Amino acid sequence: MEEIVEYTTTKKIGNSTVLSATFSADEVSAMRREATLAMAGKLRIPGFRPGKAPLSIVGNYVSDEELKDDVLQKAASQAYVAFLKEHKETDALIFEPEIVDSILEDTAATGLKVDVRVFEMPKADHDLWSGVEVENIQTDTTKAVESRIKALVDAVTETSPKDGPAAQGNSVMVTIATDKSQDPYHTEFTVGEGEVGKAYEPFLSGMNVGESKHFSVQMQENVLEGDITLDGVAEKHIPEVNDEFARSVGAFDSLVELRKTLEEDEQHKADEARKDLIFSRAIESAAEKLGIDFPGYVRRDATQERLGEIKNSLARNGLSLNEYLKYNNISAEQLTQDVEADAVKLLQRDLLMEATERTCGIVAGDADIEAYVESHKEELAKADIDTTIEKGRKTVRNVIVWENTRSLIVGAVQLKESPKAEQEAQ
Repeated sequence: MEEIVEYTTTKKIGNSTVLSATFSADEVSAMRREATLAMAGKLRIPGFRPGKAPLSIVGNYVSDEELKDDVLQKAASQAYVAFLKEHKETDALIFEPEIVDSILEDTAATGLKVDVRVFEMPKADHDLWSGVEVENIQTDTTKAVESRIKALVDAVTETSPKDGPAAQGNSVMVTIATDKSQDPYHTEFTVGEGEVGKAYEPFLSGMNVGESKHFSVQMQENVLEGDITLDGVAEKHIPEVNDEFARSVGAFDSLVELRKTLEEDEQHKADEARKDLIFSRAIESAAEKLGIDFPGYVRRDATQERLGEIKNSLARNGLSLNEYLKYNNISAEQLTQDVEADAVKLLQRDLLMEATERTCGIVAGDADIEAYVESHKEELAKADIDTTIEKGRKTVRNVIVWENTRSLIVGAVQLKESPKAEQEAQ
């Protein structure tokens, strides 16, 4: 095939380069002929065996638009090959080249000019990540530990029927009939605790079993009005949080030991959540810094795949996409835009992770796999991953590489304190 007459790099856009290639009229004619011959082999023309009809006759069965598209694709491929030859050190074209502009006369008398965008694997090395700055995340497990202890207290708290009126702290069973509801509903809660208990406390305190009262309460942004009937009331026998309590909820010798165990568990969860958030922010920052983008067809395919997942999820819950859009008061166009934005973020993450793995040489050997399998037996069994076969070992290998790559990124980025944390420190 003839060589490109002219090829220049017009501009660099993030991880892509726009090439401008010019072909002569003779080169365009040759590409048209090649495209016509290729189509002739696929067409069934009366009176001729496949591929044996004269090109003059084949031309009657092939549209100019089909030929033009084929010629453009051939020209784009040649521009890409030329780019690779001149940039052998570049890890280029991770996707098919994308035609961004073209000028082609119908007669091809003046030749062809085509602008092609080629996409490269970004260079995601340790220097890149150490140059990324993200806001630090402070962790405080105090509330989480207290919430866990409260849940344990609730689990071992016993109740007994109470003779007399309801009071704060009592467990009550009630029937609520609202003005907007056709059928009354039954529920149970603790007077004075939680959003519901506090809302109904002014009406329930002092009420006896079988008594009803009219109520009007503010629930979030709405006013709820109706009648409430006290069906039952019980006293809660809340245990004292001490060493005996610790022994009653598990194999703990003391409350100190229980708290230490809960604190370590919650700190581990907080650390993992912190790493996830730092990782996500680092990916987002690096993607913006490098200008990571993708061809239009890749974006569209990823968006359509995600939309398909959403439709299937809705169908499993008995909803259609139109119903979902109506309930959430958004248009199909807005949903597509939102889904595309999320899909592109996932594409950026995966591309940057792959680039980091390759650049930093992150691998997992047999010893790494065996160690991981030994320490994660239960999780692997629950996930039905058979590590005795190559497919299972490949899955484990990918997990190890992913985790090690994430750890490298989280450990390399520069952390800055949030404005709120700086103000509190001052």
